[in-house]
Amino acid sequence: MKLFCIPYSGGSADGYYQWKKLIDPAIEICPIELAGHGRRIREPFFEDVAQAATDLSAQIRCKIEPNERYALLGHSMGALLAFETYYRMGPEYRPCHIFFCGRKAPQDMDEPTEYYKLPEEEFLEIVYRYGGTTKEVLKNDALRSIFLPILRADFKISELYRYEEKNEEIACPFTVVNGRQDYSAMTSDLTRWLKHGHGQVLTVEGGHFFPFEQPGALLHIVQTTLL
Repeated sequence: MKLFCIPYSGGSADGYYQWKKLIDPAIEICPIELAGHGRRIREPFFEDVAQAATDLSAQIRCKIEPNERYALLGHSMGALLAFETYYRMGPEYRPCHIFFCGRKAPQDMDEPTEYYKLPEEEFLEIVYRYGGTTKEVLKNDALRSIFLPILRADFKISELYRYEEKNEEIACPFTVVNGRQDYSAMTSDLTRWLKHGHGQVLTVEGGHFFPFEQPGALLHIVQTTLL
């Protein structure tokens, strides 16, 4: 069973490689790289979520056979990309399960923001609210020059996203998983994901980056769901 994993804002495919040693070998972790990130760093960034989802769906189709069983997982921005990617897969390439982690439902939108346009220090203050190791990484000037444009590009496509009503529900079951201490999702009604089909909403211990700082609970959910 392949599990295709989509990164969060500022993240790359590398973030998921630690899972390979932690998960049952019956599940093959298949991290997906976004344009402008990681091994694709020389490529131009996506202009919007639609372009990203089209690219991601093409990447997945190249790695599976028609009607092959596989699952899809996205964290934070990656959850939004997973949602839109599903609708670009075509009936014979759709997943058997989707895991949406660390993000409120796509239609649950606040007043539009343009954080990606803020001056550097103000923008970074927004980024730091999510926790993780970002603050430590960006203390290094060389790394800051690399990662700051990536973060702005990812914030841009997320902030410019406007939900459009879908003509059909998600046909496969899905699981929404969020960290109990994740401020970015804890104030949202996560059951709004259930508008999109047959799913369940689960909460685990941890902050926004729980899949990487405390992966055990999420990987247990993934394994018991898929195997």
